[in-house]
Formats: sequence, structure tokens, C-alpha cells
Amino acid sequence: MGGKSKKPYRVFRAGGRSFPVYLDYDEQLQESYPAYPNFADRPEYTEEGRPFATAEQESCPHCKPRVPGSPLPGDCGGCAWFYRDKSPYDPIGICRCDQRRKPKTEEEGK
Repeated sequence: MGGKSKKPYRVFRAGGRSFPVYLDYDEQLQESYPAYPNFADRPEYTEEGRPFATAEQESCPHCKPRVPGSPLPGDCGGCAWFYRDKSPYDPIGICRCDQRRKPKTEEEGK
């Protein structure tokens, strides 16, 4: 990029944090797409130990349908544990499942 800093395509807010999203280019498709944070490979957590997730992220073994009796969702966006701060269409949110909550270390518990 020749030393130039890349400007974010959009900044999303969730759990008191800001996540800049940049556009990447797919050579094969010859089009740009938003590159969201990869929380599956690089987890990030709220101060309360709740993991951040993207709506398109593959659902975990603890997922549950938003409507009881419905099939299990294939992604976090369809999971009842997935919480969005502002709108029902936010692509970044917080997983409120206690099973996925980061355990407090002794240092954090003080």
C-alpha cells in the first residue's frame, strides 16, 4: 500500500468497543468485500468475559434457535445467544452463552 494507511469501509460498535472493517479485494471474483474480524481464530472478549462474534460465523455446539422448536441455526446470527447492540442487522455482536464465557483468572478476580 506504499505506506498509506487504509481507511475503514465502516466501523461497527458492540459491547463498548469499535471494530473497523476494511474492504478486501477478491481477484478471482474481481470485486471488493468487507473483511470482518475473525473472532473464531482470534477471540476477543468484553470486560465481562463474553466473546465477540460475527453474525456469519459458524454456530458453536451451544447454539440454540431463536424460536423454540425451530432447527438449530447454522451461524451465530441466527442463534438466540447472539446479542446485537443497535439493530437486528448488526454484523458484529456478543455471545451471551454462559458456556462460552471466558473464565476469570485469579488476577481478574481480585
